[in-house]
This record gives sequence, structure tokens and C-alpha cells, in this order.
Amino acid sequence: MRRVPAGNVALVRAETALGEREDDELMLMARGGVAEAFDVLVRRHQRSALGIARMELGSVDLAKDAAQNAFVQLYRFLPRYEPRGKFKAFLHRVLLNNCRMLRRSAGRGSRFELDVEEMELADAEAPPDDELARRERWRRVERALARLSPKLRMVLTLRFSDGLSYEEIADVAGVSVGTVKSRLFNGIQKLREDFCDEHEDR
Repeated sequence: MRRVPAGNVALVRAETALGEREDDELMLMARGGVAEAFDVLVRRHQRSALGIARMELGSVDLAKDAAQNAFVQLYRFLPRYEPRGKFKAFLHRVLLNNCRMLRRSAGRGSRFELDVEEMELADAEAPPDDELARRERWRRVERALARLSPKLRMVLTLRFSDGLSYEEIADVAGVSVGTVKSRLFNGIQKLREDFCDEHEDR
């Protein structure tokens, strides 16, 4: 049996302990000089940040830039961060601001084109026919999302891609919970209408 160096065992244990901390605790620890605490935060939220940025920007490369910039800004904000139990809302505000800036600098406006091949949506073990069907369903979803207004698309993405609560989405969007619920309802209705129209055209 291979022996793990004692130093590595200690590091794994330390990271496991950090992984059990709340986001706000990790931010405070990072501010206090525990670099590993911020690494844990990045690993915890990186996947969802990339997913939301892809939805907003329609480009894997731009999404990576937006997520990286968001975490860099978050790190620079450490000295001023106030723990209020709203870390995810704060992260998403920073991320969406970066998405808007990148979209403007890339001259995309409201244009939305998603490279489905790069999304890794299909299960590697799935039969070819199932994989093609899954990709086609996602293409339809993304085409429908692309036709929504930015406000509706944002609340749908935050709710269903990252599982944010109504209150967290309201914090990110700077609107009331009632407005969030209204936008979710309207967005879902428009998606359903879009799917129905597309089905009738076939």
C-alpha cells in the first residue's frame, strides 16, 4: 500500500475542514491571510459561475474570462467584504457585471449564440441517438432563451442553472421578490409559447 507523505495528509485534512465552512467564513479567513480558504471558494462556485456566464454570453471562451475576472475582483474586494450571508448574490452581481462589460467590448449587443459542442451536455456513456436527441433539446432551449429579454433570461438562468432562491435573485437583480416571481412566470410562459410555435412549424 502506497504511503501518503505526512505533509500531504495534513493539507488534505486542512482543505476538508475548510470545505465544511460557510462562504462568509471562508471570505473572512482569506482576508486574514488563509490563501487556501479562497481556493476552496473558487472551486465551490467555479462551475456554476461558468454555466451562468455561458448562458449570458453564448461563448465558452468569454464565459471563462468573465468567471476569472469575477473571482479576481472578489479577491481584491476581500478587505472591504462584509459577511451578511449573501455571498452568492454578491458573486453573481460581480459576475453579471463582467458579462455585460465583455458583451459590450466584444460588440455582441444582445446577440446570443451558444456553442453546444463545447457545453459537454451529453453523457459520454449515452447511445449516439440519445446524445443527438439531448443536444437537439438543448439547442431548442438555448434558441428560446436567446429570444427572451435580458431581464427574463437572467432570472431564469439564476433560478434553474444555479438554484438561487427568490430572495437571492432579488439581491442580484436589485428588484423585489415579487418582481422576480413575475419575471420567472413570464419567462416560463414565453418559453412554453416558443416551444409550441417551434413544434407547429415542424
